[in-house]
Amino acid sequence: MTHDEILSGLKELLQRHKQVKTDPASLTLDTRIDQIGFDSLSILDFIYDIEDRFRIQTQMADLVGMSTVGDLVRYLEARLPQ
Repeated sequence: MTHDEILSGLKELLQRHKQVKTDPASLTLDTRIDQIGFDSLSILDFIYDIEDRFRIQTQMADLVGMSTVGDLVRYLEARLPQ
């Protein structure tokens, strides 16, 4: 799966989360995660959605240090089956 396909999948997931401050269509690899507008509960819901959509398990400790959507995309790309 390419960076663009992963980013597109994340945009689709964000459209379900009404509380986000960023328009999912404008999401880029450089978008800062803290600008998206998650609270502590909604970020957990989003992570669950990611795991379900991409069929992977994430480690919360790995996600804590991510600052941009690009960091998240690269993390997912590394864990997706080839």
